[in-house]
Amino acid sequence: MIAIMMLVYTGVAVLLFKFKLLKPRPFPIAGVVLGGILIIGAVVAAWKQGAPISSRVVTVQPVVQLVPYVKGQVIKIHAKANRPMRKGDLLLEINPDPYQFTVNQSQAQLDTARQGVTEARAGVEAARAAVSKSKAGVDQAAAGVGQSKAAVANARAAIEKAKASVANAQAALLRAAAADELAKTEEQIALDLRKADAGAISVLRVAQATQKRKEAAAALTQADAGVGEAQAAEKQAEAGLRQAQADEVQAEAGLVAAKALVQQSEAGERQSAAAADVAESKVPAAQAQLADARFNLDQCRLLAPADGYVVNWMIQEGQMIAATSAMAAGTFICTSETIVVASFPQNQLANVQPGDDVEVILDPYPGRLFKAKVDYIIPASGEGQFDPSKTIPEASTIGSQGLLAVRISFTDGPPPGLGLGVGGVVAIYTDAVKPVHVVSKVVLRMKKWMLYVVPS
Repeated sequence: MIAIMMLVYTGVAVLLFKFKLLKPRPFPIAGVVLGGILIIGAVVAAWKQGAPISSRVVTVQPVVQLVPYVKGQVIKIHAKANRPMRKGDLLLEINPDPYQFTVNQSQAQLDTARQGVTEARAGVEAARAAVSKSKAGVDQAAAGVGQSKAAVANARAAIEKAKASVANAQAALLRAAAADELAKTEEQIALDLRKADAGAISVLRVAQATQKRKEAAAALTQADAGVGEAQAAEKQAEAGLRQAQADEVQAEAGLVAAKALVQQSEAGERQSAAAADVAESKVPAAQAQLADARFNLDQCRLLAPADGYVVNWMIQEGQMIAATSAMAAGTFICTSETIVVASFPQNQLANVQPGDDVEVILDPYPGRLFKAKVDYIIPASGEGQFDPSKTIPEASTIGSQGLLAVRISFTDGPPPGLGLGVGGVVAIYTDAVKPVHVVSKVVLRMKKWMLYVVPS
């Protein structure tokens, strides 16, 4: 483009001299030459700052090394090299039998753990029922103790009552004995009077005295029997007290035993709860082990990570493959994302901002122009990276070509079939010096047609 501007300027200068508008003298010629240098230089400087253009261009796509998660023998390769695949399509299969065995074993362990939880929970319920039953036994034993204490109190009251009855019977016996002595005395007096003087006392009076003495004797006999009965009742009450006290001791012993049974049942409940906790803690571990085994089984099917294609396979069917990046099965090119990276001299990027318009031409598509946008300037270059080493860097090897890379994305998506590593030319249109954008537009449109003859 600079050559074209020089030719145009030279043609204009020649016409000026030819038509005598300028005289071909040293000063006019020097002024024309100097003016051309300044004009063309100013235009080129503004062009490079306002619409930089670069042929250091390459298309970039994500490259994935196909490394399986598990190791094993490859039994089937489904994907053909360089054939388009959709995300999730099956690429190859690894023998799943060892991993299926692990899944079955993990499932059995999980079932066993769950059965252990069920049994432990049943043990907890049984222990709780035993605790409830033993507590009911405590209540029943406490009630028995209460009844025994009441029986003891009743027996003691009966003894007191029997003792009172004995005292009453003995008092009645004394009264009956006194009455009997009185009746005997009266009878004897009556008999003595009758013997001394038959007319002194009537027969009836003697008979009445005799009858009264007999009645007194009978009352004495009855009172004596009442004393015996009262004493027998007192002995019986004392025997009932001893029995009630024995029952009380037995009831208290039963209460102690019931309380001990409660403590034993509660200890059994705690032990059953602890066993249930242990059983339940085994279930998550078994579940995690089963999930890991199923995950490994699923990884026996290597799937396409994205839309794209396998560049080359490094394995064959029947070959052993390991989960290491040093032994990748193949290389996968992801076509779901395609970007353009172009490098520019650092001084031409002063006005470039993310979002600036970009025009792109690509070598495989002569005559076509693609719209794009600046994503960002990559603010780093590998020329400034130094690896840790025992060797001091040589000053003569330090330096930079003064370039930075710019990431560019297609506005309407990349053209179909665009591959990795394709070259071309890009022009960035900044917000500065917009009138010179036309220079890059003309250059780019010239180059897109020249692609039919020469590459960029």
